[in-house]
Amino acid sequence: MKSPPYNSSVISKAFAILRAFADEKPAWGVNELARYLDIPASSLHRNLKILRQESILEISSQTGKYKIGPEFLRIASIVSSQVEIKNIAKPFLEDISSTFNESVYLGIYHPQHKKISFVEGIHSHNPLQYVLKIGALQPIHIAASGKTVLAFLENEEIQGIFEDENVGLAEQNRIRQDIQLVREQGFLVTLGERLVGASGTAAPIFNSTQKVIGCITCVIPLNHYNESPKKELAKRITEGAKKISRVLGYREN
Repeated sequence: MKSPPYNSSVISKAFAILRAFADEKPAWGVNELARYLDIPASSLHRNLKILRQESILEISSQTGKYKIGPEFLRIASIVSSQVEIKNIAKPFLEDISSTFNESVYLGIYHPQHKKISFVEGIHSHNPLQYVLKIGALQPIHIAASGKTVLAFLENEEIQGIFEDENVGLAEQNRIRQDIQLVREQGFLVTLGERLVGASGTAAPIFNSTQKVIGCITCVIPLNHYNESPKKELAKRITEGAKKISRVLGYREN
């Protein structure tokens, strides 16, 4: 069926409707959505009908409510696959690096290898800095950068990584304590694990399927780490990781 002509008001309402599904919850009744958007139910119904005709939305046979339709999912999937995460993350990395004058990196998890690699880095102007190697696969069970990702993998995958890396039982227990800490506070700080003489502060990044895909990590030489604003750094890294996740379509439960 051919789409009816659109005007700016219709387009604006359509985007408001789609943001409600993307940002708030995945299913809406007409009246509750009308109240949420402060749009007359009769006007909203016309917009919903258009979106349904285009398969952007559909009606659930179980609940009778509107939900995301197959055409919206198809478009979102194509766009998501074409988005370069480095381009999304770079402004956030630059902001953190310039604020604290420290090196900040984007780490990506590779499930097929069960390892992490750093794919983008913003180096500080500080002459005393540690530089992580870009592109090299790194163990995921060590350092803040790895453990913040490890914390949100399935238990079977975590155990498989321990076995592949020959991690002893005592070390597994210590790592699981760090994993629990990540889950509770959303970030982790480690000292001298991936690089001797350096601290790492990291927070996880998630995608639209609610899966962890990487992290932001800031690497600071230990000889001046105590002078840095630890709490503010952790806060900014956590906020940056959350913002990147939201751009990628992640929605917190």
